[in-house]
Amino acid sequence: MEENKKCEFYGGSFGPWIPVIFMIAGMVAATVTGNGGLQRFCIISFIALAIGFFLTKNKKDFGQLSLKGLRNPMLGTIIMAFVMAGILSQLLRQSGLINSLILVVSTLDLNVGFLPFVGFIVCMLISTSCGTSTGAIAAVAPVLVPLAHSLGIDVGLMCGAIISGSIFGDNIAPISDTTISSALTQEAKIGDVVRTRLPYAVISAVISAILFIVLGLRMGSGDAAHIALTDASFKPLILLVLPLIMVFMMRKGWDLTGTLITCNVIGIVLNVALGTITAATMFTVDGPIFAGMNGMMVLVLYVLLLFQVLAVLISSGAFDVLGENLMKVCKSPRSAEFVCYLVASIGSAATGGSGIAIVFFGSLVRKITKTFHIDRCRGANILDGVACGATGLLPHGNPVNVCLGVVLTLENFDPEFSFLNILPYNFHCWGLLIIFLLSILTGFGRRFEKAEQE
Repeated sequence: MEENKKCEFYGGSFGPWIPVIFMIAGMVAATVTGNGGLQRFCIISFIALAIGFFLTKNKKDFGQLSLKGLRNPMLGTIIMAFVMAGILSQLLRQSGLINSLILVVSTLDLNVGFLPFVGFIVCMLISTSCGTSTGAIAAVAPVLVPLAHSLGIDVGLMCGAIISGSIFGDNIAPISDTTISSALTQEAKIGDVVRTRLPYAVISAVISAILFIVLGLRMGSGDAAHIALTDASFKPLILLVLPLIMVFMMRKGWDLTGTLITCNVIGIVLNVALGTITAATMFTVDGPIFAGMNGMMVLVLYVLLLFQVLAVLISSGAFDVLGENLMKVCKSPRSAEFVCYLVASIGSAATGGSGIAIVFFGSLVRKITKTFHIDRCRGANILDGVACGATGLLPHGNPVNVCLGVVLTLENFDPEFSFLNILPYNFHCWGLLIIFLLSILTGFGRRFEKAEQE
């Protein structure tokens, strides 16, 4: 089969998009009905791939077409990065770091009104350290949401603070799947991406923190908040050095895989030395090494299927046609960035997740920014910041759904409570969307690449 031969579909120019439309519609439907999650998305993606097979005219060559996606050099880097990041995340989480951070807060004896601010900061630290927004929400919400309810703090405000802090880390953490995907799809270095997006994230975070303090104090009683914890100590806080080492190494030019392996080895040694994870536990199937790899397998499987679906779409020429039509709208660097903004936000809304949208539409964003010589880090930051911000606001996104799941367990709580009660208080999510929009409109932070850099 000729390498550049186009794949013909039944259904004309619309045919290649049928599997993609089915996949996106299936993900939205599954999430809205409470049957979401990557496992379900893998099944939907497989069915989409099968639909593509039956719609392809030359079925004998379909296997070779789809396997083009698996030969993409970026795929191997993404998979290796996900697996290594999964191990590091488990090393931090199984050490008891999350409870240690909450323990620090509980010893400060703060005014009840500071509780939303506390939730915001704790989730920022957890998500930035562990690279997961959903994990941070799942760890903190069951503790702080019931506490806020019992102390008279608006539960919507508390949920907004937890989601906002978690999205901060998802957007900025070097081991976050969105950071990894946005950097690699834009052909950028992760260290450069994190460094250049930090100002946007910090501005939004500072404004959000002030709002959480002001509103929290208005609603609080003035009494001290007491958080009951068992089996928590301060020792795991030492492991916060790992994200710092990671950032330092990448700033010195280390590649992502070597950096993650080094940090994982240091994390294993520190945990065993501190006694936060025993040597016997470390190398069992329940220990952080295997659990970290195993926990990423569903994500890896999903990415493999997604790259195959994308390869078929690209082979049909449909993706190029979409890119050409979008390029007609892009008359200047500003309009090009605005199109990237819309692609990231609409993609996240359609797929229900920032990571999915970034992998799916990353190549399209890179094509647009490359055409206008826009700095690759700039493209990665718009893609990631907008995708993360949008995902934190979605009624069918994981952040909102995890919080709502906790709220439903509260006794004597309003059965009409919904994502609309949380939406106004997702300050950091709104902040990311607003700041990047203003940046695009004003040109603030826009940089260009020379021809040799591309």
